This record gives sequence, C-alpha cells and structure tokens, in this order.
Amino acid sequence: MQGLVNFTTAIADSIAVVLPALCYLMACSCFLFAGWTFRSWAYDNHHHPHHFHNRPWVPFVSLILSGVFASFPQFLNMANVSAGTNLVTSLTSYQATTPGNANNILGATPENTVVNVVTLFQYFFQAFGAASVWWAIVRWRAIVNGRNQGSATACAVQFVFGVMCINILTVANGVVALFQTGG
Repeated sequence: MQGLVNFTTAIADSIAVVLPALCYLMACSCFLFAGWTFRSWAYDNHHHPHHFHNRPWVPFVSLILSGVFASFPQFLNMANVSAGTNLVTSLTSYQATTPGNANNILGATPENTVVNVVTLFQYFFQAFGAASVWWAIVRWRAIVNGRNQGSATACAVQFVFGVMCINILTVANGVVALFQTGG
C-alpha cells in the first residue's frame, strides 16, 4: 500500500509542476487569439476571413479566459469558497509533498478507515481536481469557439467534480456523516 501512496503522490507532484505552465500557456494562447481576431476584424482587406464573424462574443470570451488562466490559483480559491471550504491553492510556490504513512491505515471504525484512505491520497485528489477544473475550462472554450462538439452542462459537471476533488477531505467527511446518520 505504501508503494501506491508513494506513486500517487509522485503523480500529484508531476501535475503540480505541469499545471502552472499549462495555465500560463493557455493565458497567452487566449490573449493572442483574441488579439488576432480583433486585428482581423479591424481590416476589411484581410486575406483570411475569420470564422467568428457570426459569433462576435468569441474573442471577448477568450480575453476573459486569458485572465482566468493567468490568475488560476485565485480562481480555484474562489471556487473553493463557493464550495463552502476555505482551502487555499497555490500554483506559484511548489513544495514537494511527502507521502503519508500507510502503516496505520485501519481506523477504529470503517468510517475512520475511509477518512484515513482519503487522507493518504488527498494530494493526488487535489492535483487531479485542479487539472479537471483546468480541462473543463479549456473544453468549454473549445465548445464556445466551435472547435469541439459538446455541451456546456458537461463542462459544468466536470468543473464541479474538480472542485469536489480539490475538497476531497470535506466531501469524504460529509459522505461518512451521511451514512452515519442513515441518510
């Protein structure tokens, strides 16, 4: 079990290293896309007609999303406050996490055991949740741009799932409390 905890913590550390770079790349990409679209709309003799003349909100959405991606930790903090927790996320200061000790995983009750397991894998859930939120926003942008088929509802569900993964310990304690009271 300790090997699995070590492996998932290493994956979480990898996501924590890659996600800030992806956020800043998407911020630059959205900003350049909006700027190029505005520039192409400004010139009537532009040789390449732009695909978004019938959807004028697309560059504005990309401009707003460039700010969201550039300030992604603050965006995640606002989502966490909306979820009812005050968990603070940071993508700018990386600290390697040390894996938990899997020797004392069993608790006095099954509920304690579930909370212990969730606590051991908490770093992975948080990193995966942040990546899920990032991917939901990227996918929603692709749907708005017309580059991807899908629904905004699926992106919203993925966004909520990511926020729940970030706050996995609160969710686990809530589920355990729900089963303790019998529903």
